[in-house]
Amino acid sequence: MFILVDPVSTGVALTEAFREEGAECLHLYNASLRHAYDADTSSRTMVHEDLAKSVELLRDLPVTAVIAASEYGVLLADELAVALGLPHHRPELAAARRDKKLMVRALERSGVPAARTASVRTEDELGRVLTDWGSYPVMVKPRNSAGSDGCVISPDRDTAIQAFRDIVGRRNLMEEVNEEVLVQQFLTGTQYIVNTVSLEGRHLVSDVYVERIDHVDGAPVLRHILSRPLLDPAEAEVVDYVLECLDALGIREGAAHTEVMLTPAGPRLVEVNSRVMGPSLAPDPYHAAFGYSHQHLVVERFLRPEDFARRFELPYTGARIVAKIFLRPHRPGTVRSIDGARVLRRLPGFHSIDRLPVVGEAVKDRYLTTGSCGIAYLVHEDEQLLRHSLGVIHALEDTGGFYQFDDEH
Repeated sequence: MFILVDPVSTGVALTEAFREEGAECLHLYNASLRHAYDADTSSRTMVHEDLAKSVELLRDLPVTAVIAASEYGVLLADELAVALGLPHHRPELAAARRDKKLMVRALERSGVPAARTASVRTEDELGRVLTDWGSYPVMVKPRNSAGSDGCVISPDRDTAIQAFRDIVGRRNLMEEVNEEVLVQQFLTGTQYIVNTVSLEGRHLVSDVYVERIDHVDGAPVLRHILSRPLLDPAEAEVVDYVLECLDALGIREGAAHTEVMLTPAGPRLVEVNSRVMGPSLAPDPYHAAFGYSHQHLVVERFLRPEDFARRFELPYTGARIVAKIFLRPHRPGTVRSIDGARVLRRLPGFHSIDRLPVVGEAVKDRYLTTGSCGIAYLVHEDEQLLRHSLGVIHALEDTGGFYQFDDEH
């Protein structure tokens, strides 16, 4: 039996991948996700409230592995795997795998280059950091959150202070109150995603993407990611750097999703997430491009480790290129129609659309990378063809032609 901790977001896709192969799973939820537990129709579910009690209950089951099925479950999955003597990451680095400040400190201790980072609780502390650094822009963001929540690019002192005021004390996307705010050197360059699956400390690179991130109203907005079927020397350097980061953070088993900026000074970590990629893992476009998806490789690692281990002998490559578009309304409002969908479906390389908002639904935060405004997939062998299709869609989004709202005429 496999314990999937907090299977929300793309954790649902992970549970479906296990189910496809007939694996018996128990869905375990932190008490803070009681609403997800109540909505779960799976045959085996459980709420975690106390570590000792959960360990006692799970010891009576033939548990094979405990797996974080979302960012919410990262810490608890580590704790339970250690307590049950099952495959786990290095326990002394557990906090660094969730806390962005500790993450940077772990890299520094291992000699891995990292962005200049400070954590502050008060405006006075922030002011001292800004005076000491003496350069802008800086990135101001919650110390612990996800999905670009609260991230502000601050070009000057006043903007940084206002960003701090907007973040501190607010409940973030992880349902935690922001008691500390992270200030970080603003990284310039090209941002990449590197997804991996690990077995006993060996890391298999599953998929690599280059990201397009626009800066809108002082916030980073992810527009699309485009897979890299073949790596040039600079991209190979990014991958090697990611593997160093995984080792520095004690990641040994299962999925990781890492974001890295390739700066003029070399790769610098944005963040490592020790779980499958979010926010959408509709499997078919990934299988069309790579022959597998991130979640299916995780299943293979735990169900058929011998088959998985043979992948280490194969070079990284992809038969096709997959583009993933984070569809973006030009402004907030209540959706009247989705005119851009019929254009999108006719574009060369179109594969599928996932999670389009429902007509009549209010679109609120256009900046989060949670996929709440829909995600589209394109798959093709020709990168230039895909880039042309991406340009068409982004132009439609930016000119207000993709979504129509109730008060538009």
